[in-house]
Amino acid sequence: MRCRLAIVSLVLGMMSPVFGASTAERVYLSGKGPSDAVEWDFFCSNGRKSGEWTKIPVPSNWEQQGFGEYNYGHEPAAEKADETGRYKTTFFVPKEWKDKHVRLVFEGSMTQTEVTINGKQAGFPNYGGYLPFRYILDKTKLKYGEENTLEVLVKKKPDNDSLDQAERKADYWVFGGIYRPVYLEVLPREFVNRVAIDAQMDGTFKMDVFPQVQQPTKFREEFKEYVDELTAQIQTLDGENVGKPMLAPIYGSAGRIRFENHIKKPALWSPEHPNLYQVKLTLKHKGKVLSTTIERFGFRTFEHRLGDGLYLNGKRILIKGVNRNVFDPQHGRAIDAERVWREAREIKAMNANLVRSHMPPTMEFMRACDELGLMVITELCNWHDPVIDTPVARNLVYELVTTYQNHPSVIIWANGNENGFNLEVDELYHLYDLQNRPIIHPWAYFEGMNTKHYPDWKEFQLRLSHDKVYLPTEFLHGLYDGGHGAGLQDYWDAIKASPIAAGGVLWCWADAAIARTDRNGMLDTDGNHSADGIVGPNGEKEASYYSIREIWSPIQIAMKTLPDNFSGKIPLENQFYETRLDACSFEWKLVNHTGPFETAKSSVQAEGRVKGPKIKPGKTGELKLRFPDNWQNATALELRAFSSDGREIMQWAWPIRSPEIKGAEAVVRQAEDNLFEIKAGKTTWKFSPETGQLLNCSAEGFGRGPVLYAGTLDGALEFSRIWKTSVVKKGNSVVVRSICEDASFSWTVQPDGSAVLDYDFSAPTNELVYAAIGFDLEETAVASKRWLGQGPDRIWGNRLRGPQFGLWDNEYNDHIVGVNWGETPFKGIFGNVDWMQLNLKSGKSLLVDTDYAAVGVLRPANAEGERDKHGPTSPVHAWWHYPETGGLYLFHKLPGTGTKFANAWELGPQGCPELLKRSIAGKVSFMVR
Repeated sequence: MRCRLAIVSLVLGMMSPVFGASTAERVYLSGKGPSDAVEWDFFCSNGRKSGEWTKIPVPSNWEQQGFGEYNYGHEPAAEKADETGRYKTTFFVPKEWKDKHVRLVFEGSMTQTEVTINGKQAGFPNYGGYLPFRYILDKTKLKYGEENTLEVLVKKKPDNDSLDQAERKADYWVFGGIYRPVYLEVLPREFVNRVAIDAQMDGTFKMDVFPQVQQPTKFREEFKEYVDELTAQIQTLDGENVGKPMLAPIYGSAGRIRFENHIKKPALWSPEHPNLYQVKLTLKHKGKVLSTTIERFGFRTFEHRLGDGLYLNGKRILIKGVNRNVFDPQHGRAIDAERVWREAREIKAMNANLVRSHMPPTMEFMRACDELGLMVITELCNWHDPVIDTPVARNLVYELVTTYQNHPSVIIWANGNENGFNLEVDELYHLYDLQNRPIIHPWAYFEGMNTKHYPDWKEFQLRLSHDKVYLPTEFLHGLYDGGHGAGLQDYWDAIKASPIAAGGVLWCWADAAIARTDRNGMLDTDGNHSADGIVGPNGEKEASYYSIREIWSPIQIAMKTLPDNFSGKIPLENQFYETRLDACSFEWKLVNHTGPFETAKSSVQAEGRVKGPKIKPGKTGELKLRFPDNWQNATALELRAFSSDGREIMQWAWPIRSPEIKGAEAVVRQAEDNLFEIKAGKTTWKFSPETGQLLNCSAEGFGRGPVLYAGTLDGALEFSRIWKTSVVKKGNSVVVRSICEDASFSWTVQPDGSAVLDYDFSAPTNELVYAAIGFDLEETAVASKRWLGQGPDRIWGNRLRGPQFGLWDNEYNDHIVGVNWGETPFKGIFGNVDWMQLNLKSGKSLLVDTDYAAVGVLRPANAEGERDKHGPTSPVHAWWHYPETGGLYLFHKLPGTGTKFANAWELGPQGCPELLKRSIAGKVSFMVR
């Protein structure tokens, strides 16, 4: 046999609901994913490696195997590649299958598929790349006891233009090929084809069963009864019976059988407690079991209450959602179960509770959502105009609903996206779905729910002032370190305060960067078209991941610093949907972080684990920790919260004291020939006699400061001052002091070789987008940094949360988020810095001791291109105001960052310009080693 056959017996509970599957065998003709793909014969019509028969792994997208050509969805349809692929393989059919019902199943093939078996057409061509389809194989097509030949023609560009626009025009990479598994489904002659379940929170259970129990007969043949009874029993997943059994007689045959039951106090499915059940269906004839089917489901009630909100199990719930499409950088749309589960777990760990997908997800992802507790919006793929022609759309909606309807995670259907709404198929969702779930038109107002995408702050406030439930199914479009976490705090605070807000769904989960096989595996995002994920193409977590995780954490701690009289009591707010905090646990650690110029690792002074306090959802209280008497000797307190199933929810950290910094203990000497050159041991500091500014020092590449940097929306401000400078010796220290009409600063060079700067500048009267005290720091001089403060990621004025206090380090890089992955960006603003050690290429280190300031290191790079333009490489609105010169800064007004569709100042108060209410004043110490 050419094809490796893996026969797996599965009950329905382990199979796709659309296939119904009874006591069935699956005979895989392909692999289950890229990792175990099976080679078939293959012929590509055009492009790379075309014109000859060769081999290809199935499942796969043929572009990733070196065939055909690449296109991105935004390219004009007439310019897109339209190659076809011909597949061929063989499979053996045992004679015992003559009395079986055999179906050939494709879980996904892009985009039009035509199938022949032993040279005979299997059925009508399938239109649509994202949903499963199947063909019945009977004795007219199969050869029993022999090898059979399967041939498949896959058209990357479908014959139907509306489908081409719907599935290939959208902002996706365009792929071709059989990219999901192919298998034979071998069932008894009498089996349950599919079921539709409606299990409500009060225990009400309804189920429509669609059996196939009448075998083919000849014209005028005498009636024969093959099945006379169908029984159903609700069970736990362990097989323990729950409630009374259900029974229905079958008189010859039946197209549909309705069961109703009631279970007392069922364990409900929710994102916090994803309880699952199964129902076992048995077909019998005269008491003999003919076939058995098992389907998983969950008891839960989801409601859209007009003018009010979304309710799950009778409680109002806010959607913390993220858009995710099926994508693998190495394999395109083909994806392994292991990656699917990893992504689902990481989305859950981000404290999201919902996933929306333009393209229907794999069955394995749905299983993960059911088990982990992620709600799902499932969508008919259709982006913008035109809509899919009704004859094609009707088939796709049927497959969509019947495939996903029994998953308790599915709460909403979406009929297309952003104007891609075929109004003639809306009724079909209601017709097929026994649960009658809400239907949305993403970005429009439909059936009482407003889903308008990408509102700026003013529009967002306007939407929340109306009486229509508002759920933006895409918002804060990320791009190049902008969006997602930037502005989310403002938006989320407004959502929580609004009586009609239903939450929101961020765009999107991952950067869709494909490893181009025509460019030596280069990861290509097609410029800014697809570089917009919370994580990188291989799941690399970017800064916004941690911001979202903290903002959406169901346990909130408002305490930013430990109070002077801290006694171990930490204020908590329970923002869970239904979980009391005594179901959670907390782990604490008292940590001793090493100081600068030290190589030893941090150590744990003491640690413990406690049960959470009895705080109900929506209420506040205190967590009480008991520390040893010497707890104040530690440098930091770390705290982690865990859910009842042991999953980490969030972590926090607070500084306790600063580690000791040991100086050189040298005596200050003034040079005889220059009053403004001061030496302390091996360190030399040189100051300007006109301004008193530091000019340079023994740390090559560092100097000229302090300089006041400030800017408005119109540009950088210029400051012209006349300074009066003096130098005095104060004990073993030397003080360089400068004053002018509205500012003053002084340098104190101390015996240990350090230089301490005290500064006080009157704040400009402008509304500022940034303000900082800066110093020159040559980028070419810097090798790495190590710091005690928030990290490892940088912050922005509208993305303050996420980084945690700790000891961090990283090597110099000039990475652009969304272009480079796998290494935390070196440049930017880092919050709550106690000290930062900048290691220079000269071998020396510059220590910056700031007393918990926001420290900016160099100027972050961004994608090149004209701002506010939608070019393929431009940053569009995802950029930031930042000092143009300098290199090392102490920020007093942090700049914000924008998104793909809005500037920072259009995304809420945190990103807006503001008047500083106090002078720009502070203290910082520098030391060279």
